[in-house]
Amino acid sequence: MKQFIQKILAWLANWPKDKVLHFAACLIIALLAGCTAKMFGAGWQGVMCAAWFAGFIAGVVKEIYDDISSNGSEEADWAADIIGTTLGTIIVTILTL
Repeated sequence: MKQFIQKILAWLANWPKDKVLHFAACLIIALLAGCTAKMFGAGWQGVMCAAWFAGFIAGVVKEIYDDISSNGSEEADWAADIIGTTLGTIIVTILTL
């Protein structure tokens, strides 16, 4: 597991700061949503759905905001959002089994 985390951190080191922030925000939101679902008695399927849905919605809202604002939305931001959401969902699902 330690090697896996080191590989992810090395991979993230090559990303622009903005993309790392998108990744981290969606990952944390997915983790928090999954843990909250577990606290309310959800099974692993509920944890997984809550985590992925919360991370996905957070990413969509942020990208809509970026698109409306002067910054504009980028495909790489979407990718970072989805990767963070997916990894957060996988982690929280495994931890709550």
